[in-house]
Formats: sequence, C-alpha cells, structure tokens
Amino acid sequence: MRENTKKADAKSMTIDISEMYKYNTEDLMTDISSSAYSNLAYVQATHRDLYIDFLEMPGIKKDDGKMHIKGTRIYMSHSAAQKLSKALSGILKTVHSDGGMEFYTPEDDLETKLSTKVGQVSARNKI
Repeated sequence: MRENTKKADAKSMTIDISEMYKYNTEDLMTDISSSAYSNLAYVQATHRDLYIDFLEMPGIKKDDGKMHIKGTRIYMSHSAAQKLSKALSGILKTVHSDGGMEFYTPEDDLETKLSTKVGQVSARNKI
C-alpha cells in the first residue's frame, strides 16, 4: 500500500507560465550566438514555410575528392519571408544609391526570371 506523503501545511497553487515570458522592451538585448559569411543563397518554398540555404562558395576539396560547401539553413514563415524581402529591397536601394558597391541587375522582370548573375559597378562605369 502507498503512503500518503503530503504534509499538513502543503498548499496547492496555480502557476501562470505567461508571467515568465513578460518583459519590458528596455530589457531586450540581442545575443548573436553564431555568424557566417555567404556569397550564394538558394531559396525553397513549401506550402507552409520557406527556407534559405546560405552557402560559402566555392567550398573546400577534402580528402574524399569532393567539394564540401559550408552552409547555414534558415527556416521562416511566408509572412516573415515577405517582411525580409521588403526590408532587403529597401536597404539595398539605399546602399546602392551611390553606385559604388556590387549590384545585381535583372535582365528581365525579376518576378518571372531568376538568376545568380552578379556584376560590379565601378566609379568609372557610373552613368
């Protein structure tokens, strides 16, 4: 038979876990735990999520004779990807307004044709 181990002074209570996740905005601090360089990205979308493989090209040839390419995969919702796309577009327009940095120019409508072509705009070639 099992013994009753409750103490006479024990109390029951309800714990509101949401209290543990409340914070003040001034208490937020960014903690970047890792970073990586990428000069190529592949984007895939499913019906629920989107993921981007950020790759470091060209890679390193290992003893097995194969090129090993480091990469980091980031998953996000479609709405987060849309926000990222809008933010990147605005940031890149601002950064490239002086024309001195690497710039990608789509040959046709970006919505219908995808490319990995990248060009360099120099101060001499500015129009």
